[in-house]
Amino acid sequence: MNEQEAIDFVIRELGKHHPKNDIIQKLCESNSMNWNQAEKFIQQVESRYQGSIASKQSPVITLMGIGLVLAGLILSVFIIYETLQGVIIFFLRLPIPYLGNVTYFLAGIGMIAGGLRGMRDTLVQMWNS
Repeated sequence: MNEQEAIDFVIRELGKHHPKNDIIQKLCESNSMNWNQAEKFIQQVESRYQGSIASKQSPVITLMGIGLVLAGLILSVFIIYETLQGVIIFFLRLPIPYLGNVTYFLAGIGMIAGGLRGMRDTLVQMWNS
């Protein structure tokens, strides 16, 4: 395997979210590299080809982000609706009224923020390279 084939292999494997240790092992088996050389090679490929790797990972991350945003939106809207209807949700059997309502609402907001941030980070990586 020449250097360009090794670069393509690393980009493809990182794009599929494979563990780095597995990639290093395959590089050591197919090339005459030791473990440290393979680790450094992968770090170089990651820094040089960030955009290519991100573009291969983006469909999965985007779908996960969209799913997370939708789930957070549904949870938040449901909690708002139930709270306005007068439903009191207790949390962890603590006798604090509306603690569950607030907790689950904030969890929904956190899901929305996390999903949007993940999608934004992926797009930034793709555009910056």
